[in-house]
Amino acid sequence: MQQPFPFHVAVRQFLEYLELQQRYSPKTIEAYQGDLQRFTEHLRSALGVDLPMLGDVTQREIRGFIAALHKAGQSRRTIGRRLAALKSFTKFCRQMEWMESNPAALVVAPRPEQRLPTMLSTNEAQSLMESPDLASTSGKRDAAILELLYSAGLRRAELCGIRLRDVDHANSAVKVMGKGGKERVVPFGRDAANALREYLTVRSELATEAGGDALFLTNRGNPFDGNGIYRVVRRYMKRITEQKKKSPHVLRHSFATHLLDAGAGIREVGELLGHASLSSTQVYTHVTIERLQNAYNLAHPRATDEGTPQSQQEP
Repeated sequence: MQQPFPFHVAVRQFLEYLELQQRYSPKTIEAYQGDLQRFTEHLRSALGVDLPMLGDVTQREIRGFIAALHKAGQSRRTIGRRLAALKSFTKFCRQMEWMESNPAALVVAPRPEQRLPTMLSTNEAQSLMESPDLASTSGKRDAAILELLYSAGLRRAELCGIRLRDVDHANSAVKVMGKGGKERVVPFGRDAANALREYLTVRSELATEAGGDALFLTNRGNPFDGNGIYRVVRRYMKRITEQKKKSPHVLRHSFATHLLDAGAGIREVGELLGHASLSSTQVYTHVTIERLQNAYNLAHPRATDEGTPQSQQEP
């Protein structure tokens, strides 16, 4: 029979394993710690103990944890994330032979809500691209930022990581470092190429030693970080749309949706976005299908139960 093992000791060793062997980022480890702390609090409350033991982690308690999260108003996406953290923890404990079986292995996470991405219409995207003041240095830079985000569908972290040498002007393409350290080359369009060319004629006005060879520089000459890119995009989006979400990712969503609307294949769009699997890209097909369905309902004479519109009836 296994000896009693304090739950918090197992958690501490699991977090050390993530840091030292898995090389997870501090932010990711903090997220795991928060999720496991939430489960610790559940065990204390449900069992009426101050010091839960590893043996207290049963399938019943895990299901009770999920029910408690749901009752507390947690979204299904958040519940799924907390359960995933718990599953990783119990798998680690089983591998360390601290548990005879994995109580979380057969617990199924709730299906997450299907949230359609926020995007701009093509007219809104066009208005956004025309918003910066091209008579100013910062305006030319901002125009290049907006054009590249929309034309290449980049994440803001990818945009911040671009160096001068990463831009292939001859082939209108840019090399970026995506998630997981995966490098890819993404083409961009004529308008983005023109905006980049205009920006590079004035980049020296922003350049400082601190900026190095970063493509995009702030007004102080420093390389942009993600928050800076977010502020630039939000400032211009506030001028052209009333929708609540105003972020660089909206331009990425718009890029993908507009490509699919124009007939691009889902596999090719996924490669441009740097998605590891098609499931990540398929959310955009829901958007385009919904738009096509709306257009069909408005235009096709047999789309509704009301019959053929009078204007379409034969004399």
